[in-house]
Amino acid sequence: MPLIGALLRLIGARARWLIAIAALVAVLTLLGLVGWAATIEDTAATALNPVQRAFRQAGEPISNLLNDLDDFGRLNTENRALRYRIEQLESENARLREVQKQVTARQALLEVQAETDAVTIVANVSTRDLTGLRTIIGIDRGSNDGLRAGLPVLAAGGTLIGQVIDVRPHTAFVRLITDPDSAVRVLHQPSRSEVVATGDTLGNIEVRIPWTSEVELGHLFVTSGLDGELPQGIPVGRVSAAEGTVQDAFRHVVLEPIAPLDQLEQVLVQLTIPPPDLQILDPQDADSEGG
Repeated sequence: MPLIGALLRLIGARARWLIAIAALVAVLTLLGLVGWAATIEDTAATALNPVQRAFRQAGEPISNLLNDLDDFGRLNTENRALRYRIEQLESENARLREVQKQVTARQALLEVQAETDAVTIVANVSTRDLTGLRTIIGIDRGSNDGLRAGLPVLAAGGTLIGQVIDVRPHTAFVRLITDPDSAVRVLHQPSRSEVVATGDTLGNIEVRIPWTSEVELGHLFVTSGLDGELPQGIPVGRVSAAEGTVQDAFRHVVLEPIAPLDQLEQVLVQLTIPPPDLQILDPQDADSEGG
């Protein structure tokens, strides 16, 4: 034994570790040959199961967090894609609604065209005075399209909205009937009294009509056609107010434009003015009336 101890001291500590490991491997190999190794492994596994379970439970929150972060990133990407798609659909829906409104408005103008004997042309409103000082609009038709000053301009319902006052090759300007400088000869439809309708500063139309003409709310005024500039019978406005007493020679009447002048997008310019519809009596009728 003293000889083995001296030998171990001689080979050093590192060699001793190598010898110990070799001896352990030899023992384990021997135990495996005799069938004891499996029992030792089972015992070790049973002893280490609580430790492994503890480590696994401790690591589950971290694993779940990493999974949640991955899911969050994926959901965030999908959310951005969905928002982009919704924006696209809303934009497309708005564009289709706008096209539908324009088609509907143009269809209404085409129906007016079909009902009149005059030559007309559709124009888009290109400019509008937003200051409220003047009620004048610009349209995208001009002298190259046959426009000239004085021509009547109609809304989709066939009502008068104004007259052309200035013409360029590709554009023109229209003074609306509510402009203070506008003056249109009109007829009170029930009484056939002819008066001049002028614009005011409140977006309405004013007339002064003889008191003998019975004017009521809702009565219609139409163009007289006797000035040679406008066709006869185009609706201009309805009575919204009437002021005055029997002592006054004239009644002050306020007309509300039939067309929504602040919402005009497309208009109809009448290029030709048909002659007034004069009812000429048959000679036999004239003789019978004279007799």
